[in-house]
Amino acid sequence: MSDTPPERAQAPRDPNDEPAASYRGGPRSGPQGEPKPLRTVSFGPFEMHPFVFPGAAAIILAMVGFTIAAPDTVGGAFDTMQSWIVETFGWLYVLSMSAFLVFALWLGFGRYGHVKLGKDTDKPEFGRLAWFAMLFSAGMGIGLVFWSVAEPVYHFTNPPEARGNDLDAARTAMALTIFHWGLHPWGLYAVVSIALAYFGFRRGHALSFRSVFYPLIGERVNGRIGDLIDILAVVATLFGVATSLGLGSMQVNAGLNALLGVSISTPVQIVLIACITAVATISVVAGLDAGIRRLSELNMAIAGCLLLFVIITGSTLFFFNALVENVGAYLQRLPFNSFWTGTFEEEAGREWLGSWTVFYWGWWIAWSPFVGMFIARVSRGRTFREFITGVLLVPTAVGVIWLTAFGSSALHQVTHPDATNAPQATYPVGITTDEGLTDAEGDAVVGPNGGALTRAKDGSLLGPEGRPLEVRQTEQGPELRIAATGEPFEPALDQIYNGKLAADERPLTVPEYITEPVLNQSRTGSIDRVATVLFVLLESFPLKGVTWTLATLCIILFFVTSSDSASMVIDIIASGGNPDPPVGTRLFWAITEGFVAAALLLAGGLNALQTASITAALPFCVVLILMCVSLTTALVRHESAAKPTARAQPDSDA
Repeated sequence: MSDTPPERAQAPRDPNDEPAASYRGGPRSGPQGEPKPLRTVSFGPFEMHPFVFPGAAAIILAMVGFTIAAPDTVGGAFDTMQSWIVETFGWLYVLSMSAFLVFALWLGFGRYGHVKLGKDTDKPEFGRLAWFAMLFSAGMGIGLVFWSVAEPVYHFTNPPEARGNDLDAARTAMALTIFHWGLHPWGLYAVVSIALAYFGFRRGHALSFRSVFYPLIGERVNGRIGDLIDILAVVATLFGVATSLGLGSMQVNAGLNALLGVSISTPVQIVLIACITAVATISVVAGLDAGIRRLSELNMAIAGCLLLFVIITGSTLFFFNALVENVGAYLQRLPFNSFWTGTFEEEAGREWLGSWTVFYWGWWIAWSPFVGMFIARVSRGRTFREFITGVLLVPTAVGVIWLTAFGSSALHQVTHPDATNAPQATYPVGITTDEGLTDAEGDAVVGPNGGALTRAKDGSLLGPEGRPLEVRQTEQGPELRIAATGEPFEPALDQIYNGKLAADERPLTVPEYITEPVLNQSRTGSIDRVATVLFVLLESFPLKGVTWTLATLCIILFFVTSSDSASMVIDIIASGGNPDPPVGTRLFWAITEGFVAAALLLAGGLNALQTASITAALPFCVVLILMCVSLTTALVRHESAAKPTARAQPDSDA
């Protein structure tokens, strides 16, 4: 005689039910079908998963402490790590990113496009306009503003392939820039967020990365394997977010320098990180609807005003012509760029690929847990098809418009010079030799790392204590090295030149500003041209005070929305999948993000930020590939059976 109650034995199996998906801490779903968090522990205002929270926090804080204690050592390790990853795993990043895009298109427009992120009766929590504003602000706000002028100009002045003429170089530069900010990153975000929302809202699992792997490893998602997956997600997210926060602080510093004369330096940028992180914590405490949503909508409004101002006051006809041509150039090069690994390139070409495409793909992969979880959190109730259309196509279109308005306007100064876009300001440009800058009297050479050098009678360079030195030209510019060994030479603090440098005051186009050694106003050192180039472009438009203010506000708000969104996402994961984590732990992660960004700036600025993203992305890339396999398994197992049942329902009612 069976112990199974007759009514249970005879009940038909619900294709949306997964009875084995139980988690420590209780049933797999709470009241009204809300995802049930994993087991947590509480300490006052803190609620956390007992292994994920302390494990991720220990790794991150140890990294921050070591970076602050030995920034030079960490900076050197970052350089070595970046070179090794690019050479060894660049192909994996390139192939996987293209595969994620194809997979996203299949999810949205294939046989499972009707599947809803939630129960069949669920309705979207946010309207489309608020939804678009939140996902775009979280997705790539700071980075897109930071690179919208600098990247096209870099590709124009230092192309990855043989340069024909200025028009061809400009067309290629815009196609490459759109490629890095277009369909590929949003395809990755769409895949990650669909997987999280599907398992969290439709399958009833905890809203956590481990839940995505239930079809592959079953109940082991509850154990140490699941803990490790979530720890990797937290670490990758934090370093991805810290990269954007570091970029944002550099550009906010540039904006304040233009507006108020604030000096551009790492200490100032660290103070800015602290101040804006404090604002972000207020938004985090206010919550998703009152804080993040309102700031995202305000941010998009300011960005929209700045965009319209540039289009209307610039060459409007040129903008629309460039927009059509940029889309064509992007689509024309898309198949080749999607699988380009630099196999047949010279060393310079491979270095370019590692500095740009592989860096971006690593950045997006490290950023994807944050953006994926955040988009999943605000996308409940939408079908796969609606979701893919909204997440993949709309942000890509907005990105193309933004890049055309700012990037093509910068290149327009070279390809179509006229009185309307001519440079309006002059800048101090350092007088250089093959070895570096010269001092104001022309008596000494100032090496590329700031060390003041003398010359021997035979013309060779001599460093402190008469040590022979030499300058080698690289893709990144001249580097000072010890002549006998070829090792990089780093002068001590008391050996760095701090006097005035020789300079000419002259007007510069945006491409010239990027390539020339522009000095600060005191003429004591070079300026960070990447962070300031947006404001140089706005010099050629009317009402520069207004545009500089709008640009600075836009960057600050993107900074805040990225930080508070990331804090919520990290806390959701570290709190066992709780979709509404407590305030105490939100504050902890918001403050930690600021510490990591500051530590990376101390360890080497932009290069350290780039390497941190690429390094954190490597193990998580494998996790994302397995995630796609797991999601496909779940769809075949459950949704293929669910669709015929839904069709048969009207007949039974009849």
